[in-house]
Amino acid sequence: MPQFLIGGLTGIMVGTPVIDYHVTDSYFVVAHLHYVLFAGSAFGLFAAVYFWFPKVTGVLLDEGMGRLHFWLLVGGTNLTFLPMFALGYLGMPRRVSTYAAFDGFGTLNLLAGTGAAFLAAGMAVFVVNVLRTLHARRLGRSRPAGDDPWGGHTLEWAAPSPPPRLNFPADRPLPPVTSFAPLLDLEHREGSRA
Repeated sequence: MPQFLIGGLTGIMVGTPVIDYHVTDSYFVVAHLHYVLFAGSAFGLFAAVYFWFPKVTGVLLDEGMGRLHFWLLVGGTNLTFLPMFALGYLGMPRRVSTYAAFDGFGTLNLLAGTGAAFLAAGMAVFVVNVLRTLHARRLGRSRPAGDDPWGGHTLEWAAPSPPPRLNFPADRPLPPVTSFAPLLDLEHREGSRA
């Protein structure tokens, strides 16, 4: 969320005519765009994969690899795109393939390139995590997720993981729906009976 905030706040800057005049068509705009798109969308996509993977497959992804993936993406995102704000402010234009050594963009571009390597490593960790978990599942050595690994309160978490055809088998019927959080209601009803 803080990274998406950086993209949003720099959007206000790009929307200000005085600043926009200086940074138009520079790497400042590239950094702003990537903070909004990558930090906002890609992080949300990965969060969704980690959230829904247990329901779809019946097994949990490795938490340690997930944490490593997260921190590599956070570090890589900031190390890649923060220097681009400075590069744009210093006048580095977009859509130019090479720059003279005396332009002074080398060090910040090296930082951005190093950050891109961290992003690539984070993506590799994610792919290895998914493939390793699916392989362990096929061999029967994976950690079962259970039906509701996150303590959800909505109906999808009442179905077995992975869900069978038609979601709710005869031995596990659909729980009664009396509010927006039917599993929480069921938990309270069963807790009051005990």
